[in-house]
This record gives sequence, structure tokens and C-alpha cells, in this order.
Amino acid sequence: MAFAPEHGAGPVIKRALKRFSIGLLGLLFSVILIVAVASWLLLGTATGNRWLFDQVSGLIPGELQVDDWQGSLLDRVTVTGVRYQLDDLSVSVDRLEAELVPASLARGWLEFTSLSLGNLKLSLPPSQESDDLPASSLPDSLALPLGVRIDTLSLASLHLNDTLLVSELEARQLAAWRRFQLASLTTRTVADISVDATAQGSLAAPMEIQGQARWHMQLPQSDTVNADQLAGQLDISGSLAALQLRHQLQSPLEIHSQGQWRLGDPEQPLALEHLWPAQPLPLALPQPLSLGHGKLTTRGPLATLKIAGQSSLTSGDRTVNLSLDSQLIDGGLALQQLQLDDGEQQLEGHGELLFSPLTWDLTVAGKLDTGLLHPLFPGLLGVQGNSRGSYQGEQWSLSPSQLRLEGRVRQQPLTATTTVESHQQRLQLDSNIRWGDNRLSARGAILPDWSLDASVDLKQLDQLYPDLQGQISGQLQVRGSLATPTLSGNLNGQQLGWQDWSLTSLQTRFQALGLGEQTMSFELNSEALQQGNAEQLAAARISAKGTLNSHTATASFRRDELSMETSLQGSLKALNSSPQWQGSLSDTGLIHQQLGRWQQAEDTAVQLSATAQSISPFCLEQTPSRICLAGNRDSNDQVDASASLNALPLALAGALLGPELAVQGRLDGEATLQGSLDNPDGQYRLQTREAQIAVRTPDAPQELVIEQLSVEGTLQNRRLTSTLTLMSDLATVDATLEHGMDADTSLAGEVALRISSLAPLALFTTDLREISGEIRGDFALDGTLRQPLMNGSIRLDNGRALIPILGVAVTDLQMSVQGSPRGQLDVNGSATLGEGTVALTGILDPSDWPARINLSLQGERLLVADRPDARVLLNPALSLKGDLSDLQLGGRLSIPEAEIRPTQLPEGAVTVSQDQVLVHQEGEQSSGLPLGIDVAVNLGDKVHFQGFGLDAMLGGTLQVEQQPQRPPQLNGELVIREGRYRAYGQNLAIRDGQLIFQGPPDNPGLDIRAIRKIPSENIVVGVQLSGTLQEPEASLFSEPSMEQSQAMSYLLTGRPLERGSKGDNNRIAQALALYGLEKGSGVTEKLGDKLGVDEITVGSDWETDDAALMLGKQLSDRLYLTYAVGLFDAVSTVMLRYTLTRQLHLEARSSTRANSLDLIWERELQ
Repeated sequence: MAFAPEHGAGPVIKRALKRFSIGLLGLLFSVILIVAVASWLLLGTATGNRWLFDQVSGLIPGELQVDDWQGSLLDRVTVTGVRYQLDDLSVSVDRLEAELVPASLARGWLEFTSLSLGNLKLSLPPSQESDDLPASSLPDSLALPLGVRIDTLSLASLHLNDTLLVSELEARQLAAWRRFQLASLTTRTVADISVDATAQGSLAAPMEIQGQARWHMQLPQSDTVNADQLAGQLDISGSLAALQLRHQLQSPLEIHSQGQWRLGDPEQPLALEHLWPAQPLPLALPQPLSLGHGKLTTRGPLATLKIAGQSSLTSGDRTVNLSLDSQLIDGGLALQQLQLDDGEQQLEGHGELLFSPLTWDLTVAGKLDTGLLHPLFPGLLGVQGNSRGSYQGEQWSLSPSQLRLEGRVRQQPLTATTTVESHQQRLQLDSNIRWGDNRLSARGAILPDWSLDASVDLKQLDQLYPDLQGQISGQLQVRGSLATPTLSGNLNGQQLGWQDWSLTSLQTRFQALGLGEQTMSFELNSEALQQGNAEQLAAARISAKGTLNSHTATASFRRDELSMETSLQGSLKALNSSPQWQGSLSDTGLIHQQLGRWQQAEDTAVQLSATAQSISPFCLEQTPSRICLAGNRDSNDQVDASASLNALPLALAGALLGPELAVQGRLDGEATLQGSLDNPDGQYRLQTREAQIAVRTPDAPQELVIEQLSVEGTLQNRRLTSTLTLMSDLATVDATLEHGMDADTSLAGEVALRISSLAPLALFTTDLREISGEIRGDFALDGTLRQPLMNGSIRLDNGRALIPILGVAVTDLQMSVQGSPRGQLDVNGSATLGEGTVALTGILDPSDWPARINLSLQGERLLVADRPDARVLLNPALSLKGDLSDLQLGGRLSIPEAEIRPTQLPEGAVTVSQDQVLVHQEGEQSSGLPLGIDVAVNLGDKVHFQGFGLDAMLGGTLQVEQQPQRPPQLNGELVIREGRYRAYGQNLAIRDGQLIFQGPPDNPGLDIRAIRKIPSENIVVGVQLSGTLQEPEASLFSEPSMEQSQAMSYLLTGRPLERGSKGDNNRIAQALALYGLEKGSGVTEKLGDKLGVDEITVGSDWETDDAALMLGKQLSDRLYLTYAVGLFDAVSTVMLRYTLTRQLHLEARSSTRANSLDLIWERELQ
């Protein structure tokens, strides 16, 4: 029995066990297969996924819906229209695409190769009141039950409560389980801020975090801010319970921020400190503004965050200190103090500002330095202001709010008071401003529509702004709706000015000006518009009336001999938000006293807009002449323009040139322009017909016939090619020129000219006569328009000219200007004056601008004057250096020989007073050439002067100096080497003589002693001249010393007073009286003013040779009265002189001795 299992039941059981095992394995395999098939059906098919989604959505709170499900969770799934709603919380995604890695689930990870979200929108319920919220505390762990890994994540946009927070988010290598890691994230946030971030940390206590974010934001172009972006970097580290924050603002300012954010501390979760160094502010201001070093702190809960800080602002040498103390309150901001202080000025504000609804209660007070606003408005103003009101939707209210400014600005008292308040939903304004002598007031309603009246009385505009002048007064009325107000009133100005512009008077009247459909009118009258001393417009008149859709206007202008008038009709419409004016121009007339009247031939259609303009042919005609222009520019910047001249009389130019020139012939021309505005093509042509220039000279009229004068050219590829042809009986010119439209583009050309005679030049000047010579030129032009280069030469040969005013002739005149590829022009020339020769050498360099000059003039014994009153030889050694903006003339002028005999003034000639002004005499016009002079003038041994009682040989050295646009200065002295001086009827020998120059050339100092020797008595008497040339002083001296009368006797007669005859005594008495009057000229002038006479002199009367005192008075332009009384015989004489013509006079005399009537003819002999 023991061996029974082996031979009986054992095999049976073994076979049964084998069958059971096979069945169990088959059952398990079937179950696994069923589970696998079921899992595949649930996860691997869209139908199974949708069934699974429906089962899950029923298990979670709220409502979860999708519009469409494509793909499977085992491969790639695309879901659209995902929406989740739980009470007031809603989440929606318009599109979701996910690519999972199912095998990662076996490792405990949910892994996505990619996850893409479209537009994600979150709508959160309103936050609970802070009093109802429990104290916040951080969880012990944020670890996930299942690891999540996303290789690439994208999000189109994130909206929170309809506010865009994030757009274009891209992230790589995201992983989270017990720790998290973010390799890279880029996105754009609110205000178009770009962010690049990385982060990592632990999701279990204490939840250590490290992260970094770089951000930047582009700034729009601005005329005020000189910065193109904002940029910074944020670093976070530490535990979530005490997060350390560090931020660096890098542009446009440098600000360092650091602190903590304690998420679990309800009392003071946020504590940040912001520091910055002193640095300039990137603002475009007239005066640079700098921010001083400063500090700002933000502490406390976000709802009651305290904000405080200090800094400063510096402009020039002024610094203003800033301080802020404020706190966030429920729904707004409490401003405890905002203060600006620079020691001299202080501005302080405080109050409350609530955001919803908008409510405010603010007060400001202090002193304001207006010079910080603009350096042209220095001053100090006291400021007092307050405002209290609210605004919610269409309901608003404003309690009486006032701003008052009082002080001085630009040294003028200023007081400004403005009060604003609401009354039945209407905003009322009452404002009064007084600044110096200027007044401005306004009163009325400004909301919800306009009903405002203003008065303007600006009596001293220069008190408001330094470049302004004159006065303006008027009344203004603003009416209409808030969006489309209208302006009516009048403004009148007198003696207005802006910088060098001035306007004598201006009157304007206007009614209902605005953008609505109302009927408007406008009138303007002005007189005497000037720039400097040049009149630009004598008068202007403009009148317009109508609506924007249909209006008419007339205008007239007058200047010198030219006047213009025109009319227009048109309409202004807004097409596609772009205004366009279209209408017609008619009745245009130009009237010139010399050129006659030019009248518009027919009406001209005009269209104007911001993108396109056109004008139909606009023609002015004066039979048979006609001038026309037309053109248009479309929105693509394509242009098509033309202009023409037909039979324009050249006599019109002659009328402008003056009566000496008469121009005959006609001018024809035409020009066209087509293509794009930046690169058009064009042609032009100008040609004369039967041209002739006649010069009317006193000798005989001469004529210059122009056989051909034409200019034509083409414009293509922004290069202009021109050809000039001139043919006349005296000259021929052929020139071609090609250049670009910019000053720095290349230039190429050739010029050939022949001038066979220079005689016509004498027709244009009276300073030269008998001009002859020939000019030839052949040269090529290169370089640029800004810096042209000449390669070739221009020569003047056989030149000759007579200078009548100097009595000399310039002969053998040769001149050449030779160009080179370097741009330098070599100048060489020579000429003969008398027996001397002058040479001119040097260079001109127009390759740099202003053109550089270096010329040298050398000569010897040049006859520069050969007249009866002067014959002068000159040895020049001069140089002219510099450029056209700063020229310097230096060197020396030697006068080896000169004979000067100035024309004597006739007897009785009257010297004009220095303070007499000739109202028709034009002052010397200063040359526009910036020339400085430093030249030494040396007088040789043979310089002789004879005139005005002086006969002497002169010598000495003078230094002539002159700064550009300044009068010349002379320093040095002229010495009288030897000579004689005639005074009181005697030829006196000059012992010493000097004319001392120390500045002005017309008033040297005098130091001259003229003597007479009486050898028989060993006596020397003489006259000492001192003072200046314009105010000379004469005194008598003698050796040995004696009385003035005795010295005068020796000077005149050579004898003492007691040995003279009666005639000698009369001469001595007359000379002494004249000497006394000269010494007391100031007394006689004052006496003449008191007596009302024009002349007080001492001389001989008409009846005897005795001395007499004479008084004269000009009764009219032709009638002169003289009264004389003898100093010794008391004979009185009256003379009345009447001028019939310039050479013919009638004189009547009456005295106690005789009466006479004379007819006198006189002529001055040259």
C-alpha cells in the first residue's frame, strides 16, 4: 500500500493538477487579454476616451464639457471647446493638444512630449472681505501624487476676468513631483513686456525656491523721453515662507530693489527697499534734469501697504528735495505728505484718493520756482489749492475747488485765481490772471457743453516772453457741445513783434469757428510786416465765410510796387477720416508798377489732402505773354507736373534793373516732371528770342545783341543734365553740366567761353572807363556740388582800364586762374600803373567750404593817384589769407612819394556841425565779407602836403587794424618833418608837429607848434595847437612870456602893440576877438541858442575893414538875414540875401553910412 500512489492514484492526480494549471493560466491570460483590450478601447480610441471623460466628469464637482475630441490618450489627442464651471468659477480653453508617453505611467510619471493650449480664460469670483478671511498658512507640502514632465509647453494667451495677462508663452523641460524644475520660459505679459525665466525648487517643506527672470519692454518714440526700452532682472531665493527678492532695473534708470515676501506673515508679508544712485533723467528738456540718490520703502500687507521715500531733482545749479509718505487704504490711497523743497521753494500736498467710485479730497500749498519749468521764466509763486469731488459713470460732483498763484515771474507781479465747481451737473469756471500789465479773464460753463466768455488785454507782450513785442486785446466766446465747440470774437494787435519780425497792426474778427456744420466767418487785416528793416508785406486782407462744406474766401496782399489779389471757393470734407479740400482758384491778379498787370486766364480747380494734391492749369497772362503751371501728386507719391512760359517780354527784367538798362526780346520755356516723388523724370527748356540789351549812357547809348541764349536739360535717375549756349557779338559760352540732386553727389561738366571785348563793362559802372581786354576759358568741372573742382584755366589778356576818379590807368593787365584735379586754383596776375608793376600770386581752394584763400600782392612805385590835388606812388606788400568766413589782410603799404594839395574851401564856407544829420543820406553799408585788417602804412621822405594853411613834409608810421564788421582803428603818429603853417595872416615855421592816432581814424590828437622869430628883439611868438582834429584848441605862447595882446601884435606885425598903426590895431583887435570866440566856442553856441540865431562870428563888415561882431539867421530856404556892429566905430549894418538860383543871388544892405542893392553871380572854378 505504501507504493500505491506511485502505481495507482498518483498519476491521476498529477494529470489533474496539470490540467488545472493549464486552465488557470488560460483564465488569467483571458482576463489579462480582456483587461488589455478594454484598456485599449478606453484609452486608445476616441470613443473610449470620450466614454471615460463622461464617467470622470460625473465624479468631479461642477460641470465639465468639451465640444470635440480627436485622437487618443495613448498617442495624440486634440480637444476643442473645453469648459469648466463651478459656481462663479469658470475655466475655458478653445483648443488643447497633447502628446503623451504612456510607458512613463509604469514609472509613476505622467509625461508629455508636447502640450499646447490655445486661449485660456479664467473667471474668478469676487474676493472675500478681508475680515471674513481666515488667517493664511502655508501647507506642509505641495508634492504631487504622480510626477509630471512636459518637454515643450505652449500657451497662446491667458485672460483673467477678461484681462489679458500672458500671451505667446513657450516653455521647455518642465518637471514636478517632490521637486520642480523649469529649464526655460519665454512669454509676453501685460503692456507687451517680454519675459525670459528659469526656476527650480522643492515642493515639500520648507519649499526652497530659486529662480530668475529677465524682462524688457520697448518704449514708443517720444520727443520728451530719450529712451527706447525698459529692462530689468528679478532673482528669487529662499523658502516660500520667507522669500528673498532682488530686482535690478537696468534701463532707462538704475534702481536696486531687495527684500522679503513672507507669505505666512499676515502683519507684514512684504518688506522691500528700493535704492538708486544719482543719475541724469532721460528727458528732452531745455535744461537737463538729474535724479539724486534716493530710497523708497514698501512695507506691510498689500491691502494697507505703506509707501515712503526720499530723493531729489537737480536742474542746473538748483536742487529740489522730494519726500513721500503714503499708505494704501481700502479702495484707494491715503497721501499723508508729498513734499518738494529746495530751501527757497516748497510745495506740499496731502489728501485721499479712492478708485471705485473715483473720489478725491486733495490739498496743495507751497512756493513754486517757475525757473525750473523753463529758464526763460524765472520767478517764485505762492501756491494754494484744493479740490474735492467724485465721479461715477455719468454722475459726478465737484465742490468749489480753487487754485491760487501769487508772486513774481520775469520780474513782473503775477496773480492767478481759478475756481471750478459743479452746479446741476454743469461745471462752472471763473478765472482771472494778472501778469504785469497783462490781463486775461474767463467765466462760464465748460461741461457738459461750452458757454464760456473770455477777455484778453495784453498790453506788454515783452513781459510774457522776451522775443515778443506789442499789445493784443479782444473778446472771445466759446459755445457749443463739448466735442465740437465754436469760437467767436475779435482780437486786435498793435506794434506786434517776434524776434526780428514786426507787424504794425493786426485786426481779426471771427464768428462760430469750429468743426461743425454751422456758418462761419473770418476777417483779417494787417499792415507793415517787416523782417529787420526789410518790409515783407505792406498790407494783407483776408476774408472768408460759409460752412466747411461750402465756403468762399478773398485775399489781397501788397508789397512795395507789387500787389496781389485772389479768390477761392471750395469745401472741406472728411473722407475715410482724412480731411480733403477741393475747390477753385479764380480772379487772381498781380499788379506791378513796372511790370504791369497779370491776370488769371480761367478758373483753376484745386484738390488738397494729406496724401494727394492736384491743381489744374493755373495761368497768368498779359497779352501776348502767358505763364502756366499744373500738376498733381497721388497717394502713391506719383507726380505729374508741368510749367510753361510763352512770349515773356525781357523788358520786364529791364524795368527791374533801372532806367540805365533797356532789355528787349522774349523768353519761351517749358518744364515737365513725372514719376515717383523721390525719383522723378523731367525735362526743361528756356530760350530767348531777339534778345538785346541797351545801355543808356550820357555819351551815347550802346547795345549788346544776344544772338542765342538757351538752357535745356533732363532729369533722370536723380541726375540733372543741363546745357547752356550763349552767342553774342562779344562773347560765346558753351557749357554742359551733370549732377545729382544732393549737395554731395558727383558733378561733371565742361565749359568753354570766349569774351572778345570787355568794353561793355564800362556800361555798368562809372568808376572805370576805356576798358579793354579778352577772356578765354576752357575747363572741366568735377567733384560735388558742395565742393566743385575745376580742371583747366581762365585767362584775361591785354587788359586795360582807366580809373577817372584817381586819374590813373591800369595797363598790361594779365590774369590767369588755373585749376587742377586736386581742386586747388592757382592765381597769377600782373598789371602796370604808371611806371610801376604789380604782381598777384596765390591759390584759391574751393574744395573745402568755406573756400580757402591765400593771395599775395607785391608792387613798387605804383601810380595810384594822379590828380591836381594828389599824386601818390605806392609800394604794396600785402597778403590775403583765410577762408570766406574769416579773411585776414596783412602786410605793409609804403608811400615813397606823394604830393597832396587838397582843394581849398572858399571864403565864407560854413563847417557842418558834427551833430547835423542828413535825412536823405544813406549810411555806409557794411560789407558782408568777414575781413580783418592788420596793415602797416609807412610814409617816405618825399611826402608833401600843402593845404588849409599847412605846407609841410610828412613822415611816420601808422598801423591800420580792423575786426570784421567793426570800424577801422589807427595807431601811430604822423610827423611833420619840416614846414610852415599860416595863421592870423602869417606864415609860421613849424618847430614841432605830430598827429597822434589812438583809435578812430577821423579824430587824431594834435601836438603842433608854429613860431615866428623876431631876431631884432630876440623874441619868439607862436601858436600851440592841441586837442583833437574835431575839437582843436589853439593858444598863443611867447619867449619871453608876455600878455596875449602883445604876443598877438608881435605875431601879426613883428612890432610891439604901442608901435603899430591904426590898421594894425584893428587887425590885432579882430584877431584877438576871433581868438577869444574860438577859445569860448561853447559860450557862443549857448548864446546863439538863447538868441535864436544860427551864426555868431567876428570879421570885417561890408563897409570898412574894421572888426565887427556879426549875427546871422536863416529865415527860409532862400532868405538869410545878417546884422553886423563894429567893435571900434559902432557902425551897424543889416544885410538881406535872397537866393534866386544856385549861382544868382540878390543882396540888399543898409547902414548908418550907406545903402545898396546888388545882383551877384558866382561860379566855383574847379
